[in-house]
Amino acid sequence: MRYIGLGKTGVSVSVIALGTWQFGAREWGFGTNYGADDCVEALTASVEAGVNLVDTAEVYGGGLSERIVGEAIRKAGREVFVASKVFPHHFTYDGVIKACRRSLERLGLRTIDLYQLHFPNPVIPIRWTMRAMEDLVKEGKIRYIGVSNFSAKRLKEAQEALKREEIVSNQVRYNLLDRKIERELVPYCRKEGVTILAYSPLAMGVLTGKYRKTTPRNLVRIFGGAFSRSFLERVEPLLQELEKTAATHGGTIAQTALAWITSRDGFVAIAGAKNRVQALENAAAGDIVLTPDEVEKLSKISESVGKVYFIDRLARLFGR
Repeated sequence: MRYIGLGKTGVSVSVIALGTWQFGAREWGFGTNYGADDCVEALTASVEAGVNLVDTAEVYGGGLSERIVGEAIRKAGREVFVASKVFPHHFTYDGVIKACRRSLERLGLRTIDLYQLHFPNPVIPIRWTMRAMEDLVKEGKIRYIGVSNFSAKRLKEAQEALKREEIVSNQVRYNLLDRKIERELVPYCRKEGVTILAYSPLAMGVLTGKYRKTTPRNLVRIFGGAFSRSFLERVEPLLQELEKTAATHGGTIAQTALAWITSRDGFVAIAGAKNRVQALENAAAGDIVLTPDEVEKLSKISESVGKVYFIDRLARLFGR
């Protein structure tokens, strides 16, 4: 497993992080296709494989994800860097303080390592929110402040609202099919020393190759991904190149897609897992180092495919 620095903190985090949206979330099939024990095993396996960053949120599973993460950490018996998120409707000063307290209780922790604003909330003044975040750092309830789904403009506004602390990370959607952050956000984050935590690194499964011949049944994938036959046919050249590159490194298509993300300076890929097998496969991607030529070739192919990604997603949402 490779590690990089988190922002300017001096803390090292694994380039592959464990995402836990699936922990306790019925929309992913929790309670039907897998359960809490599977999730605990996924986290334990991830930590054993060198993953030290685990990402959750108060909204995941209505708080159940945080409870399962807390239980799993205690069973793992190892130090884990825990990141959680506060949802936008709690962005008032009191709302942030109370939300953090509840997350700490569910996690069974005294301190959350990285506390993130889940989405921007233009209705509540950011200075109120950031004052609460800084007070949480001062009280030892959280160590570092992060944001999620913030544009370069909103990230700058959030940083300017802080008096003593700095924003160390921005968690955003990023993968071979969705590279819109490269234009403005990535250059800004690199200039400011903000780490990018990339979620949906496998485009909800499109970049695993699993759906070449099958159709997803999961509602999150159906409404959030791009799985029409016509689109998957356009993705095929990219999957073929991923497959070719994977063979060179003795890995899988999914691992190669994750390695493409971690080949970028200051990037961590947050990969979700429902069980031990998935967790181990994701973690193994942290050992794959692509050559500059491989990265460039995948990037070029992805540019043409990614242009139709959002068109296809919209078409599916509106039933066309």
